Amino acid sequence: MYQTTAAKVRALCQDLTEAQWMTPMAPGEWCAQQIVGHILDVDVVYGFRWRLILTEDRPSYPGYNEKLWSELPRPETAELLDALTGLRAANTALLRGVPGEEWQRWGVHGEQGPEQFDLLLPKVAGHDLAHLNQLERTVAVARAADGLSAWA
Repeated sequence: MYQTTAAKVRALCQDLTEAQWMTPMAPGEWCAQQIVGHILDVDVVYGFRWRLILTEDRPSYPGYNEKLWSELPRPETAELLDALTGLRAANTALLRGVPGEEWQRWGVHGEQGPEQFDLLLPKVAGHDLAHLNQLERTVAVARAADGLSAWA
């Protein structure tokens, strides 16, 4: 799941217009750009946490405010998709190279407490599934709304 998400995101967002890219599914929901940006943010955060856990003894790391991060400036669409693809590839290479015994290491989340390294990847994969579903629904609404506006 983890290694295929970037390609799925790219396929879902292929050929979106700038207006569609910025159209939320409903008022108060994230648009496609924010969803993809959030998936990228999660890779930044978890890539950092994974590296800490692998290089330190029970490191502590903070949580973060995903809503505020979603409002930060983003690169243009193509660069955002490329950044996700590149970072996901780097993190996948890291994970593939981790020896078996290292998967039993621990880190300490500032809000959630101790976390075992081997449980973090399934956590991110489940997160990916949820946001891929959200992205698919958001893109469908944006494409439909754009089609309707052409008739107006």
